[in-house]
Amino acid sequence: MPADYNGTWEMQSNENFEGYMVALGIDFATRKIAKHLKQTKEIVQNGDNFKTKTLSTFRNYDLDYTVGVEFEEHTKGLDNRKPFSAGIT
Repeated sequence: MPADYNGTWEMQSNENFEGYMVALGIDFATRKIAKHLKQTKEIVQNGDNFKTKTLSTFRNYDLDYTVGVEFEEHTKGLDNRKPFSAGIT
């Protein structure tokens, strides 16, 4: 069983985030907005199952996953990709 991540987490910094967004091909205006956001992440963990809520002034979204199980994620509002993620924590 993974470590206990239950709780509310506040973003402290986002160093190199703009470079990451450039590498993804995210447009200039979206990068400028996104790099100034302060996000709050709420995590509810039940064993290997995670329910997360990401909250910001730009966009809120939910993501549920199980460790080790592939799932599709939609990066709506950022670059609109639908990557598959492995659910690694």
